[in-house]
Amino acid sequence: MVLALAAWFYFWTATSAGSPQLTGLAKDDLYNRLAEGFLSGRLGFVEAPNPALAQLKDPWDPAQNGPLRQFHDVSYYQGRYYLYFGATPALLLLAPWKAVTGTYLAQNAAVAVFALLGAAAGILLLLQLRRRHFPGLPGWISGLGMVALAFGNMVPVLLRRPVYYELAIASAYAFGMIALLALKLALDTPATRRRWLVVAGLAYGLAVASRPNYLFGAVLLLAPLLPAWRQHRSGVRPDWRALIPDAIAALAPFGAIVVALLAYNFARFGNILEFGTSYMFAGMHPQKDVVTTFQFLPINAWFYLLAPANLSLYFPFFQVIDIPWFKLPLGYSGQENAYGILPNLPFFWLVWLTWRWWRRETAPESAGIRDWVAAALALSLLNVLVLSRIGGAANRYMVDFLPPLVPVACLGVFLLEAGAVGWRRLAGRVFWIGALGWTVAFNLLVSLQHNELLRFHNPVAYRELAQAFNRVPSILGLPAPAGSGPLRIRLRFPADRTGKLEPLVVTGVSFRADFLYVFYTDAGHIQFGFEHTSYGGAMTKPPVAVDYGAEHTVEVQMGSLYPPEEHPFFAGRPATEITGMKRTLRVLLDGREVLAGQYDFYDASPGAVAVGFNPVQDAFGRRFTGQILSHERLAPPHGP
Repeated sequence: MVLALAAWFYFWTATSAGSPQLTGLAKDDLYNRLAEGFLSGRLGFVEAPNPALAQLKDPWDPAQNGPLRQFHDVSYYQGRYYLYFGATPALLLLAPWKAVTGTYLAQNAAVAVFALLGAAAGILLLLQLRRRHFPGLPGWISGLGMVALAFGNMVPVLLRRPVYYELAIASAYAFGMIALLALKLALDTPATRRRWLVVAGLAYGLAVASRPNYLFGAVLLLAPLLPAWRQHRSGVRPDWRALIPDAIAALAPFGAIVVALLAYNFARFGNILEFGTSYMFAGMHPQKDVVTTFQFLPINAWFYLLAPANLSLYFPFFQVIDIPWFKLPLGYSGQENAYGILPNLPFFWLVWLTWRWWRRETAPESAGIRDWVAAALALSLLNVLVLSRIGGAANRYMVDFLPPLVPVACLGVFLLEAGAVGWRRLAGRVFWIGALGWTVAFNLLVSLQHNELLRFHNPVAYRELAQAFNRVPSILGLPAPAGSGPLRIRLRFPADRTGKLEPLVVTGVSFRADFLYVFYTDAGHIQFGFEHTSYGGAMTKPPVAVDYGAEHTVEVQMGSLYPPEEHPFFAGRPATEITGMKRTLRVLLDGREVLAGQYDFYDASPGAVAVGFNPVQDAFGRRFTGQILSHERLAPPHGP
C-alpha cells in the first residue's frame, strides 16, 4: 500500500508541474540525447555543435559562447557535445526503452522510476531489519517506517522539478539503497553471502556511475571485513581464506564499473579523471570561476543542518529559509532552497539513538547490525563531506545523503520500542510519531511549494489544494487574518539622511519579499520606492516635498498585505475585486497619492510583515531611523 501510494504521488508530482508525460524529445532532454548517442555508437550527443564554437578564443567563456550554444549544462570538447552527468540512467533505462519502443521515455518519468526503485529497496531493507532483529514489534511500527522511507527523505521535493540534475541523483539514490539492502542481506545470510556481496558491489558501482561524489562512500563495501578487523585488534588471526573471496565478491564488480567509468572518461576527454565538468557550458567559466574547497564546510553545514524554514499561516505553510545574516565566503554562489535537517526534519533526530546504541553495544550477536549501521553512516557522512566542498547548497543534493539515514532512524525507533517500558515508551512513542508526522508533512508540503512550479504550471490543481488546506488553520482554532488590509503609519522622517535608503514596509521572506522603502533625496524632498524581488518595481517621480520636522501619515496598500487568493478570506468576492486587492500598490502621504500601480506580490504570512525594519536583506537598509509613532491596519477597500 505504501509503495502504491508512493508510485501515484511520485508520478503525479513528476508530471504535474511543467513536465508532462511526453514521448518526444524536449529541448532540455539531455539524457535521452545521450541515450540516442549510445544507440548510435557514440559517447556523446548525435547533434553536432555550432562550428563557430571552435573559432572562439575561449569556447567555455559564457560571454563568448552564449549565442552559439544549443544546450545548458553540457560538456563541449573537440567539436562534440557530451554529458558530464553520470551515464547510468541513459545506459540502463532510457537507451533500452528507446531500443524496444522506438520512443523516448521522458526524463520526468525516469526520475519517478528510479525514485520508486529506491523507495522499494528501502522498504525491503526495513523489513529485513525488523524480521532479523525485532520480530516481536507490532507491524504498524514498521508500516510507519515505510512511510518515512517513501516520503521523509527529500525525494518528494526532488520530483517537483525532474530534469537531468534530478535524474542523476535519483539513479544514484536507487542504486545506493539497493547496495545497502544487499549488504544487509549479505551480513544476515551466510549461505548466500557472496551472491549478495556481488549485488552490493554492482549496485554501488552503478551509484558511482550515476553520481561520482558517491565514490568515497564505497567504504561501505568493507563492512563484511569488519569482523576480521576486530579479530586482528583482539590478537586473533583472521581467516584470510574466507575473507579474500568476500572482498573479491564485493570489490570486483564495483572495480569493474569504476574501470569502465575511467575508460569512458579517457575515451571522451583523454583523461581518466575528467568527467566533463572542466568543459561544461554553464553560467560561469568552468575552469576559472568554479571553486571547490573545504572552506565551504561551515556555510554548507549551516544550510544542510541548521537553517530553519519560514513558517506561514497559509498553504503550503512552509517557506524558504532566510538569507543568512553572515557574509557568504568568496567564491560561494549561494543556495537553492536548502533546508536544515535539525529544525525541519526531526525524525532524523532518532539517528542519535542508533548512534548511542552503536557506541555502547558490544554483544557478539549484534556485530552484524552494528557493521551495517557503520556502513550506512559512512555512506551518508562521506557524501555530505564531498558535497560540502561545493560552492553552493541545494535541496536536491540532500537526496545524496539523507536516504541512508532513514533506515538508521527507523532502527532508532525499533530500539526505543523494544527497550523502553511504561511511561518512557509512551513518551518516546509520542515523540517519534510526532517527529515522523512533521517530517513527512514538511516533505510533501515543500514539494508542493518548491519554486512555485505547481502554482505556475498547474494553477487549477494548486488552487484546489490551497483552498482545501487554507481551511486547516481555522479548524485548528488559529486566528483568522482579520487584520488583513492596508496599513496606516504615523511617523517622522529622520533628518540628515540625504542619499540614503531606508525600509518602511517589508513583506515576505528571503528572495520572496516585497519592499516599500524611502529614499531621502535632499533636505526637502523624499521618494518612495517599491521592489518586487527579482523583478524590480517603481519609484516616486518627481520627488515629493516633505517637512522633516513634522509628523506625517503614510497609508500603504500592497497585495502582500492580504492572504493568498485561494484563502477563505476572499470567499464570495468577485474576481475583479480579488485581483484589485492582490495586485494594487498605492501609497498616500498625508492623503496625497505619491505612488501607485499594478504589480505582482509574493504572498506573505501575517508574521512576515515588518514595519520600520527589514528582516530580509541589506539592499534597502535594515532599519527606518526616524520615528514610527503608530501603525494599524485599515478596513480592506471594496470594488476592483
